[in-house]
Amino acid sequence: MRARERGSWDLRLAVLVPVLAASAGFASVARAESPVVVATAGVSLSPNGTPGAGGSAGSFGLLFPFDGRWSFGGALFAEDLGTGLGTLRDPNSGGALGTVADLHRWAYGGEWQVEARLHRSRRLGLMWGAGFGYGRQERDQRGLVNGAVSGVTASTSATFVVPVSHGHAVGVALAARRLFVNTAADPGRSTNWATAAFEWRWQGTPKE
Repeated sequence: MRARERGSWDLRLAVLVPVLAASAGFASVARAESPVVVATAGVSLSPNGTPGAGGSAGSFGLLFPFDGRWSFGGALFAEDLGTGLGTLRDPNSGGALGTVADLHRWAYGGEWQVEARLHRSRRLGLMWGAGFGYGRQERDQRGLVNGAVSGVTASTSATFVVPVSHGHAVGVALAARRLFVNTAADPGRSTNWATAAFEWRWQGTPKE
């Protein structure tokens, strides 16, 4: 058990340490423009596994522009993967008492992100992004966690935004995520899903 936990921490360090070093380098050159605050709220779509119904999804992150077209930063995410329905039965008679929420899954974690500005004008912005990080998926039944697994996560996204005023922009983000976890112990684990979300961005005025 301790060896497994040590291996898990070694994997996390292998993912985070190189990117932390890279982020320090990017932050040092990302001084021409202010960082961009990014928040999304939407839904997860078509997760594989069980129950696979999808649910709410959201993220919050910070991007540092550099080299005119590129940005680098990080984000935290949480995505509901669905809730199954079951029949509540009387413990004495076994009779059906009604339908209740049963098996539920969700995933959360953090990732480093790189984003490319494909198009930018006063009326429209189009960006493509990719993420790499670490996530955790939990399974619970009526609020009691009875299964969890962690692993490396990768994502890609396309974002369409419309600038509004004072550094704000709103739009739509479509993304796909892959969570690399072992499904042998639990074949119902979700490893692939998509998200569709409304996105809000804010970029302050650079300091002189």
